[in-house]
Amino acid sequence: MPSSEPDTVASRLTPLAPADVDVLMRLFEDWEPLAKDEDILPPLSPLASRLLAVEHEDAEAITELTQIVESDPVLTGRILGLANSVSLRARKPIFEVVGAVIRLGVNTVFDAAFAQIAALWLRQNSQLPDPAQLHDLWLEYLITAFCARQIANRVEDNSVKPAVAYAAGLLHDVGTLGLSAERPGPMSRFACAGYAYGTPLYERFVAAHTALGAALLQRWGIPEALREVAARHHAGFGMDESPITGIVFVADHLHAQVLNHVRARFKRADAAPLGCFGDNVAEIEGALAALGLERDVAEIVERVAAESERIEVLAAAVSN
Repeated sequence: MPSSEPDTVASRLTPLAPADVDVLMRLFEDWEPLAKDEDILPPLSPLASRLLAVEHEDAEAITELTQIVESDPVLTGRILGLANSVSLRARKPIFEVVGAVIRLGVNTVFDAAFAQIAALWLRQNSQLPDPAQLHDLWLEYLITAFCARQIANRVEDNSVKPAVAYAAGLLHDVGTLGLSAERPGPMSRFACAGYAYGTPLYERFVAAHTALGAALLQRWGIPEALREVAARHHAGFGMDESPITGIVFVADHLHAQVLNHVRARFKRADAAPLGCFGDNVAEIEGALAALGLERDVAEIVERVAAESERIEVLAAAVSN
């Protein structure tokens, strides 16, 4: 007889075994060696830093992006493929990167190129036993990145660049990926257990993955603004936090709204719980008010949900 219980996130969580709790507690208490171990966690491609240095409004942005993409055959194929995608079928085929950059626009090329570089790093270094879980994690980070860009486009702060907000959203949880590279099995089960939210183990995880993420980004030469987001994205929203940290904090809480939106076309929208936060509705509402976005959040969610097919293409890069 079928169960009458509703399918909720809580009903899909798997309890964590005591042995895993012990392994993870030791991992979270001794994260510092991972920040220095290049055999486990080699740095992102230097192309990531080159992309972050591109000034999107500068007249040379198209030339700089073209040079970066052409320096890597994987990026070349990705950008040319995107420019000649089905949605653009009616146009003349493009065979040169510069034409693809012009057709797609600087922002789209940056988003796709940066996501491709990060996805390739993740695919090469992740040992998670379930490829679908890796896809779901990357999907979560992409949704955060797309939401962060949308928010950055709306806040009245010229110091916040949408491209940097996008990159920060994509890399904010890199510490979790670092911990997963060291203990893939227990970390996979930890995620399936809802990150043991509300327990001492969860608190240790928050401290470990935020500190490790910031340390990794520093070792890789990633700009300070992104390192601060990795370090502070669990700190909550406050006026003493940097604007970009506040933006990513809000963006990181919009997954469910994006996944459940009527315009969303995600393949695995309800397959696994996303995010390692509890129910912080009041705090998020306060953050939106502080950012002046109370009336914009529905449009932000709708715009990102409308990009779901494009996000799925980028998410597939970790398994293709």
